[in-house]
Amino acid sequence: MGSLRRRLVGAALLAVAATAFGLAATVSPAVLPEAGTASGNPDLVVPSPVSLLAAPALLAGGSVLLVSGGATLLDADLSARTALLAPALGVVGALALGTGIGTEFGAPLGAFAASEALATLSTGPPGTIAAGAAVGATVAPVVRAATTEDTIALLVAAILLLVSIAAASTEPLALAAGGVAGVLAVGALWAVDPSTWRP
Repeated sequence: MGSLRRRLVGAALLAVAATAFGLAATVSPAVLPEAGTASGNPDLVVPSPVSLLAAPALLAGGSVLLVSGGATLLDADLSARTALLAPALGVVGALALGTGIGTEFGAPLGAFAASEALATLSTGPPGTIAAGAAVGATVAPVVRAATTEDTIALLVAAILLLVSIAAASTEPLALAAGGVAGVLAVGALWAVDPSTWRP
């Protein structure tokens, strides 16, 4: 009975994670490499004034829920090292959405073909969103490493957290939004899946 309940919780977590990623696709800024400005730099489409707050928050929370939901659905133990996938998913999701994959499936090919687009992708708003998502998603491996006493995973997560903060230190609101979303996601997991998240 407990296993069935865990699998249902896992399926619900995956559904919420998919919704978060879908919403992130609608608000995340994207590079349009084929529509350059007079300076030769690519245009950047920002769908909403709150994109730099909403996108990192949705990606951070979604990636934490995705990793935990997958482990819960499989009725597997979520180790701290597996939880390190959450920041990686947040960063990959942010950069993929930054290439415009949320609007057009073939868009990343154009973004990767232009060096100006790659520079905008890494140093512009998509890079900031990736750093914010990484900060928030790193909360999960930090908590799991602390509760399972996995020192190596804790050190890796702490280094990743510091690097992410340094990468977007000029955008504290994006970092804060991602961090708050990561804390809220872990707090929700603490409540709905206590056997995994509580010590």
